Amino acid sequence: MRVDRCFAFIDLCGFSAYTEEHGDEEAVSVLSMMRSVVRRAADRRGVRVMKWLGDGAMLSGAERGSIAAATLEIRHHLGGACPLDVRVGICRGPVLVFDGDDYVGSVINVAARLCDRAGPGQLLMAEHPDATVPPWAETRPFGTLEVPGLTRRLVVREVDLRRTPDVSPVMDPVCGLPIDPAVAVAPTGVEATHLRCFCSTTCAEHWGRASARRVRVA
Repeated sequence: MRVDRCFAFIDLCGFSAYTEEHGDEEAVSVLSMMRSVVRRAADRRGVRVMKWLGDGAMLSGAERGSIAAATLEIRHHLGGACPLDVRVGICRGPVLVFDGDDYVGSVINVAARLCDRAGPGQLLMAEHPDATVPPWAETRPFGTLEVPGLTRRLVVREVDLRRTPDVSPVMDPVCGLPIDPAVAVAPTGVEATHLRCFCSTTCAEHWGRASARRVRVA
């Protein structure tokens, strides 16, 4: 069966050198931190962790924009706590479902190659009509790349958080992302402007449910 999926490969830059310099125990601590952040972001964005790859991970998602959202969240939280930068490669396209829970297709190879080409803190995404990003993110041209196995050059874009010059972002209290106020949302039915600080209705509704529980307990 052929399906449309988006894949991402995540890698910690310089992990081998870090392990050699700081020792195995410190390296394991970094990996534990990375995996914890990846799990939380994947769960929040409806993304599946396909496999752990030593100092990295392979993710898959069906919803448009979910992989971009998850990987931006991962980069943001690791950037504030992890001693190593993360790099990401993203590609969307048709794949074959193999053995019930695995996938086969060139898009997986492309995502891995883009991860290899990405610099520290960089998210590279192959251009595709359905390889979208959420409203609080943006893409900009990166260039074209030759990828082994592809006959055409690949058009690549860089994914980043949306920023309006000279405007301070608002902090989403649920996912912790800095969101451009121009695209921030409030919980459904709430008019208070100070609550326009969420990246999505999902985060806003989560906050609303948590607030209601706190009120009932009090």
